Amino acid sequence: MRASFVALILAATPVASEPVLEQLSVYVWERPERYFGGWSAIEVAKGGMTFTAIGDNAQSYYGTFQRDGDRITGVSRGPVGALTDIDGVAFFRKGTEELNDSEGLAVFPDGRFAVSFERTSRIIVYDEDALPVRIELPREVNGLAENGGVEALAIDGEGRLIAIPETVPKDAPGFPVWRQDGNGWETVGHLKRTQGFRPVGADVGPDGRLYVLERAFRLIGFQSRIRAFDLDAFAPEGALLWVASMLAFDNLEGLSVWEDAGGALRFTMISDDNYLSVQRTEIVEFRLTQ
Repeated sequence: MRASFVALILAATPVASEPVLEQLSVYVWERPERYFGGWSAIEVAKGGMTFTAIGDNAQSYYGTFQRDGDRITGVSRGPVGALTDIDGVAFFRKGTEELNDSEGLAVFPDGRFAVSFERTSRIIVYDEDALPVRIELPREVNGLAENGGVEALAIDGEGRLIAIPETVPKDAPGFPVWRQDGNGWETVGHLKRTQGFRPVGADVGPDGRLYVLERAFRLIGFQSRIRAFDLDAFAPEGALLWVASMLAFDNLEGLSVWEDAGGALRFTMISDDNYLSVQRTEIVEFRLTQ
């Protein structure tokens, strides 16, 4: 990792000349439909107006943001989809929760998108012109804890999938960062686990860096943070970019990093309410600024 990048964002208390995440929006997204909730991944399209969200029950949502300047003020109702298995049959028709626990989302440059499933660890790539295709993960997934499969999914600038599980395989030094190559998968490095945080979302920004959203569950609620990693010179600690105060947000699980019209990086996150009335779906947005 370049030393200049580390120096810019490692400080716990930034000064005026250092990049810092500026909070722009916290929008509570509500819908009356029974299926609504459990959103665990989000991808914001170029320009920041449309997005795709994936929920825990293998559902997808294609929405449009309503904005007042930099602030999200609403979400226009969009198409709702049901993710299918590789045989083209919707998961909800199979009635097996072990199959439909969709968690991660990444969109390829050609419009195809990949979804990771946590309980039965696998990745499925969707193409509107063909049946879905299953991608096998590294053998290390067999050593993951139950319900601890790939939760964070991203695609790098060369169109290669990056997958990070929520638990650490047996004897591994940390959370593996797997990257797909022509021969299968390679391990780019391992995320060092600190303070109880686990990776739950990821995206490769326009700058080529891997941004990982991590969550810790405390006795009184959730805490979130974002670390940045250089994929060409991987460091297990990464660079700490942002840490939320306790209870500042709900269960943030999805992360999308994109560039706005002014050339600044935006970080859009979504929370999984676990279909519980005591939680809520939040869409949170920050801008990396000086």
